[in-house]
Amino acid sequence: MSICERIIKKREELGFTQTELAKRAGLKPPAISQYESGSRNPSYEALIKLSNALGVTIDYLMSGKEIEIASITDQSMKLLLRITQNLSIEKKDKLLEYALLLAQDNCTTIVPILNNAVDYAEYIFKNMNINTLPIDVYAIAKFLNITIYKQLIENGSEGLLVKGKENIIIINDGIKLESRRKFTIAILIGHAIIPWHTKNQYSIRKSGSSTLLTEDVHQMEAQDFAANLIMPKIHLQNVIKTGTSLENLKELADEKYEVSLTVLLNRLVESANDKYAMINSKNWSFTKSFPCKRPLVDRVQPNSKASTFFETPSMAEEVRKGMVPAKCWLGDAVDGETVYEESIYNPTYGAVLTLLTIK
Repeated sequence: MSICERIIKKREELGFTQTELAKRAGLKPPAISQYESGSRNPSYEALIKLSNALGVTIDYLMSGKEIEIASITDQSMKLLLRITQNLSIEKKDKLLEYALLLAQDNCTTIVPILNNAVDYAEYIFKNMNINTLPIDVYAIAKFLNITIYKQLIENGSEGLLVKGKENIIIINDGIKLESRRKFTIAILIGHAIIPWHTKNQYSIRKSGSSTLLTEDVHQMEAQDFAANLIMPKIHLQNVIKTGTSLENLKELADEKYEVSLTVLLNRLVESANDKYAMINSKNWSFTKSFPCKRPLVDRVQPNSKASTFFETPSMAEEVRKGMVPAKCWLGDAVDGETVYEESIYNPTYGAVLTLLTIK
């Protein structure tokens, strides 16, 4: 079953029209139509939004829970799966060894065969006995026998993985932000250890582009691995359970996780989309959003804290927060309902980042 088929299946199970799904996910109806027809692949950012709206994991949309032999059109693959089902565990292991050989030794033998990218992140976290944050991606690379070099990359890519008997990561020395360098290394480590990522080389975006806009499944899986490695679920659960302010989250992003605030908030919403939503806005319009399970309105509304920055801009970075009518942000809000809004203003770009806590 493909990504588009899984989207259709879950949408129909929930009784959503394409328009309703688009509204809940913060996307446009034509995009849903294109995703479901297969004429266009959803980006990683769109998959995050769709998984929240459909109440499933990103991994489910990318890979599904099972392989349905009836849906496979490649006759050789169908026969191979039929034969494999009846093999003993010992013979399946031998078949896997041969498959790895055919893949030109581009699969790691350090870690076991697991189900998905998240499992590989959790495996490393547990087996390296990591007890402190921030995560040291250089130590993880060393643990996995991956060599890291820093040098200028002429084509503008931020990082490159070269696979072989020795896995090598080359990081563009032109990257100024350590948080971006760290996340790039984590993505490339994901490509190095996920066994079905069998290309000889993997590169990460050119400077100025966003990894969230990728439509490549391997890139999506590697990003999922990186997010779960750098911001472990067990630690985020404590943040979600106790609750925290936007100021504290900014401090956590800078000091505990060494990532941007936006990356941390994306992960927070992904882990608790029944409680949080995140919106980027500028000049009253949404520039990006990661909705909760409930649909968002389509632009910044009066009476919200974010709107006050566009009415009276601040000269310095500032946080404005408090309870606001839920109708300022939620498309299905009822009279009298409120949400807790925290909005931070960036005077350099005239932009606002908003975190909503749904009570």
